[in-house]
Amino acid sequence: MEGVAATPVDGVPSAAGFAVTFGGEPWHVAWSDAERGWILSSSAGDSAVELGRTTSAGLEPVLASTSMLLADGRLFRLSFSGAAAPSIEVGRWDLPGAYLVARSRDGAWELERTVAGSALGPPMELLILTCIEIGRLDGWYEESR
Repeated sequence: MEGVAATPVDGVPSAAGFAVTFGGEPWHVAWSDAERGWILSSSAGDSAVELGRTTSAGLEPVLASTSMLLADGRLFRLSFSGAAAPSIEVGRWDLPGAYLVARSRDGAWELERTVAGSALGPPMELLILTCIEIGRLDGWYEESR
């Protein structure tokens, strides 16, 4: 997504999920069977600090809505729409409209901020959780294990 960050975000598959690097900071995304979702955390000394999490139907791709909870308490919904031209919308559970829209194009996904998303200035945690959920829906995680 253009204009989000001048620093690249790298995600590398690992045995537990993904190692994510953003601005030199190591973050980790791990699948939790107990939570039925991904947990995004950063390292703070010897302990991990949770930055956000998703809750979905399970690791296997299911097109039901996914909840994304950030550490500051904001709750978002990731919803799938379309079959011929798939897209994903990220918005709040308690408000109508989307902040982010992802569309499948030429074997890849493009994320685009809506007008509301531009005003929100989505935090990097939300963008990473959105990308990891797209990867789950598209089967990337299973392929990388």
